[in-house]
Amino acid sequence: MSVKDLHLGLIGCGAMAATVGAALTAAGIRISRLSVLVRPGREAVAHTALAEWNISGALRTVVTTPEELIACMPDIVGECASQDAVASCVPPLLAAGIETVIASVGALANPDVFAVIAKAGPGKLHVASGAVAGMDGLEAARLSGLSEVVYTGRKPPSSWPGGGTDYSVIFEGSARQAALKFPKNANVAAAVALAGLGFDRTQVRLIADPACTNNIHEISFVAGCARGAFRMEGLPSPSNAKTSLTAGYSVANAVLNAVSPALQAV
Repeated sequence: MSVKDLHLGLIGCGAMAATVGAALTAAGIRISRLSVLVRPGREAVAHTALAEWNISGALRTVVTTPEELIACMPDIVGECASQDAVASCVPPLLAAGIETVIASVGALANPDVFAVIAKAGPGKLHVASGAVAGMDGLEAARLSGLSEVVYTGRKPPSSWPGGGTDYSVIFEGSARQAALKFPKNANVAAAVALAGLGFDRTQVRLIADPACTNNIHEISFVAGCARGAFRMEGLPSPSNAKTSLTAGYSVANAVLNAVSPALQAV
């Protein structure tokens, strides 16, 4: 496969998927074919969305089942939909030998989903870091022994389920509990858990903060080699305030790393 000629598969056709396509195109990747999997009944919406994406010359196909997406034979697939989509669509893609990047990392907090995906193959699974940075540093520190990892997520109250206007700590607990309780909001907690101490030992605090205009992610850790803290303030997606705009770029970067590692180094 030429690094500048890609058959891209996507699960979902929303703002995150559009960001993935735009970011890859801006990076110099020619998307020669675009195959998109959506829920049955969403085909017309998907065709309308794809027509608005600035990806010239790509042959565009919309399908409604994983089997149809597999039949399209994409080079790689990016999941930009939901934890349910990871559970239902990713195992058959991996079993068909198709490399897949997931954004809805919180799906792996479900032990049953994790077990199925862990056994699936021969396709390779790539986990996008999502809306947060510093995961490579956390993974490196883990080799020296991690004793503590804490993730704190702050968003405007309207970005959390139930809305509201007041400051409140809406959750304190493990990354597993956070990812399962807030499937559309806490995928970052799952990404931090996978890079560090795991789902049950990673502590999470989620805050509705009216002083926030953007989504703020803070990670602190204590390891044998270092103590560290990362903070990232991401812009929310213009069409979905619950999703950080960075998440789409993270999926695109994972795709780039998978299909064109040499391109990333120049």
